[in-house]
Amino acid sequence: MNQRAHVAVGVIYNATKDKVLISKRSSSQHLAGYWEFPGGKVECNENVNSALKRELFEELGIIVIKAEAYTTVSHDYVDKKVLLDVWKVSEWHGQLESKESQEICWASISELNKYKFPDANKYIIQSILLAPMYVISKESYENYSHLYSVSEECFIAGLKVFQLRLKTDKNKSFQKIVITLSELASRYNAKLILNGLATDIDKYPIDGIHLNANELKRHRSRPVSEEYILGASCHNEEELHKAVEMNVNYAFLSPVKNTASHPEAIAIGWETFRNLVNQVNFPIYALGGMMPIDLKTAKNYGAYGIAMLGAVWNEDALGKKINFHAD
Repeated sequence: MNQRAHVAVGVIYNATKDKVLISKRSSSQHLAGYWEFPGGKVECNENVNSALKRELFEELGIIVIKAEAYTTVSHDYVDKKVLLDVWKVSEWHGQLESKESQEICWASISELNKYKFPDANKYIIQSILLAPMYVISKESYENYSHLYSVSEECFIAGLKVFQLRLKTDKNKSFQKIVITLSELASRYNAKLILNGLATDIDKYPIDGIHLNANELKRHRSRPVSEEYILGASCHNEEELHKAVEMNVNYAFLSPVKNTASHPEAIAIGWETFRNLVNQVNFPIYALGGMMPIDLKTAKNYGAYGIAMLGAVWNEDALGKKINFHAD
């Protein structure tokens, strides 16, 4: 079977945005008994937004008020090829009901991994676990207790995604650092991402891998399974499209503004950022000189969120409280 089925998928949020609606595939369907995000096939000459609204009304009896395109997933099963066009449904009305006798339930976002999903849906899960504000560690520390204490302050303040980017030998000391941060992140229901190699996924207790631009170019296909978060650093159109090929869950696009950490890098500015983001369809974080106050601007220019380094680690930033619940 060579034809790829085009499917409109809705990630439907509850009022408090901490749960999403999932449904169980019936015994007559492909991958029967698996949970999935609601949706259905896009008909010939039908646009995706219309298909999404139609399918969600037919399946669940709800009328979509606000939905935004989120990402696309291209996946090949042994017996079927699919293209999932994923939309976030943040506002809807109507009496929610199972109109096709399928089992449905509201699942906590933090507990989605406990459900049995088809492989193509695992990518969606890892993507929606991302948050609009992302923190990156410094490359080195004189005292790692500083790394731990500030990281924990961020987790307490609501940070959900933290990247460890140390430029050091991956020895026993490094292993201990990763384990300590992993335990901290887990305590606060946050995700720990390691800036490194794809093979590191089997060596450390982490939730995902972030590839730098050079490492990204080394691969021809996604190098880690959909059960993990995969990110990449991009600086231009070519690297962004390479990230698309790798089926990453997110990418950094930088530098948007001038930064003290990379003074030699030429800032691309917000207009160029928007033009590049518009060419792809997956979460992009603005990186380079970002402060919490930039989140709204970044979203206005098409970003999923912002990734910060100096705002957290610079000396004049120490002691400042950042509300990571802000959206």
